[in-house]
Amino acid sequence: MTRITTSLFALAALSACAVGESRFDSSPTVSATDVESAFAEADAISRAPLTTFGNLPTGSVNYRGKLGADVSGDANGSILGDLDMNVSFADNTVGGDVTNINLIDPDGTPNQRFEGRLLLDGVETDGQIDSFASGNLTGEDVRGDRVDTQMLLILDGQVRDDFGRGDAVYGSASGKAEGDFNMDVEGVFYGSRD
Repeated sequence: MTRITTSLFALAALSACAVGESRFDSSPTVSATDVESAFAEADAISRAPLTTFGNLPTGSVNYRGKLGADVSGDANGSILGDLDMNVSFADNTVGGDVTNINLIDPDGTPNQRFEGRLLLDGVETDGQIDSFASGNLTGEDVRGDRVDTQMLLILDGQVRDDFGRGDAVYGSASGKAEGDFNMDVEGVFYGSRD
């Protein structure tokens, strides 16, 4: 009985190690064309007029778009991620997340996708959006080793009239990432009503 029990414990320990060492596919999920398109769309929405107080949406609105930023430090280039922002105009809250965050090399070539997401937590006041975006991201260094960082960004933006009243959001995204690799982050976010 002792021999069987010992074997079961050894098998369980080996299985736990195999699960803990499972590889994350860090292949980029965007192309250089996607990056160019995102920056062009951000530029277009940045020129849309601010939504006046009387024309702000009521209830809750979901905005989908991108968060893009230049990064410098242990990683240089830029990042591009998918923004899903929910703004409750009745409760004056902002929630959602940023997922599918890709690192882009300085020459515009997608390098890798980070594992993890940034959670949005903020407020909306008369069309002004103030939110944090925070979370743990995991990537790979040049040796292929997994490295973690904690990113904290401040999103500061406004509701805008792109094609209709209050159908877009745009603003700045700035902050830092600290951990196994450190980065300064300066960029923008945008989204269109879902």
